[in-house]
Amino acid sequence: MPLLHSVTPLDLKQLSRQQKVELLHQNRTGMYHNANAVLFLATDLLAGGSTGLSTVELYEVYDQILVALLECGRAAHARRYLNLLKKKFGHKSTRVMLRHGMCLEAEGSLEEAKAVYDAVHKASPTNDFAIKRLSAVYKGQGDYQAAINILEKDKVFTDEEGQSYTFLEVHRGNALLVYKELSNLYYLIGNLDKAIEYIEEASLFEANSYFFHTRLAELYYMKKDLRRVVVEYSQSLILNQKPNNSRSAYGLCLVVNEILKNHQSGVQRLDEEEETQMRELRDMAADTLRCMYAGSPTLSHLEAFFQREF
Repeated sequence: MPLLHSVTPLDLKQLSRQQKVELLHQNRTGMYHNANAVLFLATDLLAGGSTGLSTVELYEVYDQILVALLECGRAAHARRYLNLLKKKFGHKSTRVMLRHGMCLEAEGSLEEAKAVYDAVHKASPTNDFAIKRLSAVYKGQGDYQAAINILEKDKVFTDEEGQSYTFLEVHRGNALLVYKELSNLYYLIGNLDKAIEYIEEASLFEANSYFFHTRLAELYYMKKDLRRVVVEYSQSLILNQKPNNSRSAYGLCLVVNEILKNHQSGVQRLDEEEETQMRELRDMAADTLRCMYAGSPTLSHLEAFFQREF
């Protein structure tokens, strides 16, 4: 059975209804999602009716379609599925209210969306999704500090003894996506040290993720810590040398070349061993790029770049 993100029209013809249901279930329980694939698969499943789906499964699929439509920029169509959820669960259901808030966000009614999320938070203080969406709304309004505060600093939960806690104090052990978002928010306000801190926190959840090393390299480059940039890009390429990580190979090429130019101009000299290592790293990065773009028209432009710069 193919993975959901790689489902093709031919796959759909070969999949049984049960396999389609299982793929959608995997998407609901997994961390990574592909809205187009969900929409493609779920609408195909429902085109054959609801036979074989329990009531719970049917409304889970409706919910998936609603979210996928919003992520694909089709808010008007999402309203149809919101109405189905309202009819089944009532407009005061927490899930329905959250989906209503998401529809309002997609339609640009950010103040109304905030009011909905605030209402959910007051009715259900432990609902972390409402807090995340409030942060997203503040971000959409350009108020990055408020988006940070509600995730990191504001006391948003109160226990039975009256003790108040921040979002991170409650969810620190399961906050990968929040750490990534906080890193991005701190980058947007120009605080590179905090942006790096949160990416490093996120990397503890996925030690073998090449993405975090690539992002760290980019952040360290902004701080002009070129040696650390080399380390992070190199680690990223150790974990992934496929074409979807070409930015690390290209980044390593550029940074090592910059270090060698600084050496040649006397700005920052290298000893003989360091110079040899840097040249070897540059050659390795260049060869990796050649492999990534083998057979592509881009390869000739890449070779021209190497000849000009190296």
